Amino acid sequence: MSKQPERKKVSGERSPEAYLQSLLSRGVWTKAVVLRKLQGRGIPEEEAELLIGKYEDAGFFDDGAYALLFVESHPEWGLYRLRDELRRRGVPKEQILRALEETDEEENATALAGEWIRMGIDRRKIGERLLRRGFSRNACTNALERACEGEL
Repeated sequence: MSKQPERKKVSGERSPEAYLQSLLSRGVWTKAVVLRKLQGRGIPEEEAELLIGKYEDAGFFDDGAYALLFVESHPEWGLYRLRDELRRRGVPKEQILRALEETDEEENATALAGEWIRMGIDRRKIGERLLRRGFSRNACTNALERACEGEL
């Protein structure tokens, strides 16, 4: 029976850079979210910003690309909800506006409304669902009219 060598005890604390690398290995983040996470670990703001700057220069952060991918991956959300979520994640206003330019809110709302009509959901409830998902009132009204054309 062989005895396994004892492992050295490693401190539970990782360096700020190791923590950042761990974050980046698990997903895509905005600079603002990573800054909050680093500060939550007790890393001073100045040190965290320098570290983020180093990784941004290396191409690990691009809030504009993040916003575009986020918008494209959430077609079931309206412009209001997308804008609010990107703001919450710290994406700059200009990049949010650029990401939302290409979004056809009415088309997305119509696709959802059509799907829900085929499921037999009441028109009023569909309008409420669309509003809760952040679609504008105008987009909801137009989507319901377009989706219900064959139903009337």
